[in-house]
Amino acid sequence: AVVSTQSTGTAKPFVTHHNDLNVDMFMRVAPELYLKMLVVGGLDRVYEIGRNFRNEGIDMTHNPEFTSMEFYMAYADYNDLMEIAEEMISGLAKAITGSYLVEYTPLGSEEPIIIDYTPPFKRISMIPELERLMNVTFPPAADLQSESARQFLDDLCVKNNIDCSAPRTSARMIDKMTGDLIEVQCQNPTFIIEQPQLMCPLAKYHRDIPGLTE
Repeated sequence: AVVSTQSTGTAKPFVTHHNDLNVDMFMRVAPELYLKMLVVGGLDRVYEIGRNFRNEGIDMTHNPEFTSMEFYMAYADYNDLMEIAEEMISGLAKAITGSYLVEYTPLGSEEPIIIDYTPPFKRISMIPELERLMNVTFPPAADLQSESARQFLDDLCVKNNIDCSAPRTSARMIDKMTGDLIEVQCQNPTFIIEQPQLMCPLAKYHRDIPGLTE
């Protein structure tokens, strides 16, 4: 989809130009904003399976053009949505393979691994887990947008050999830390929860911890 506004959060859009209207336009990076508009407009439950485009890196887990499924439900919180996702994903695994335990051979390996889709899935709170893994204390979540916090995260990336290309924003560096340190542990389905607001500007703010989301 081509959209007229760059509502992208931290993601980088592809930019194009509409010749007849003489305006720059953007390939959408996610359906999130439009689905949330529908919820605000009175549709209590919405979903979309659709194409997204991000002008970012290419690796084993990222492609500039990809399909995602997003769903939103009014009067529910992240615990409800995690339970729905668990039921759907574990149910698919059981229906397709006959078991919650699925054998998988990673690319480049001759040894299969077992992925366990048994619910409930593990939940990891992002910032506390990064603090534990790197043996540091992060600035308060509400202060992560400050320049001092950005410099703290920059130094932390250098110290832990975490590569983050420019722009080295707080959001991008925390995302890289999460990918290098937390996601690599997640062989089985896992929810990484309670991300900072600066990474998820459209998410519901955390009910108890300023600066985090649900």
